[in-house]
Amino acid sequence: MKTEIFGFKAPGNTCQDKKCPFHGEINVKKELLKGTVIRKDVNHSATISWFNPHFLPKYERFESRKSKLRVHNPACLDVPVGAAVVVAKTRPLSKTKHHIILGIVGKGKKEMVAEETAQTARQMKSKKSKDEPEEHHTAKEHHSTKEHHATKGESA
Repeated sequence: MKTEIFGFKAPGNTCQDKKCPFHGEINVKKELLKGTVIRKDVNHSATISWFNPHFLPKYERFESRKSKLRVHNPACLDVPVGAAVVVAKTRPLSKTKHHIILGIVGKGKKEMVAEETAQTARQMKSKKSKDEPEEHHTAKEHHSTKEHHATKGESA
């Protein structure tokens, strides 16, 4: 069992996966890529994607080009959809998989946006609970305030 690969520590839980870089017999190369998990399979596979800026000289602007890659998702990591991950190149694991997920780097954009909206909603609730409730007028007082406003408008 390897405890660390390229600065990524082995997860706490163990697995019986032979294709796991930490608990299995797979060696990884130092070719690392970063991406976001967009799809996950039952067969310990995942699809990651990332955007590359590409310069268009005619328009003097950048366009974003999207790349996708099928990777192995070890059972001990079991990375969720939307997580930002680092993958390493390895020997061919199947027809389309040549990379393995080493670790989670952070949350994806969707999770970050969802977390920010939840946080702002919590802040709004706490502000409302701190504010004193507005004074409620009785019907008679409400009627008298209407008359008061009407007389104010006539005098102006």
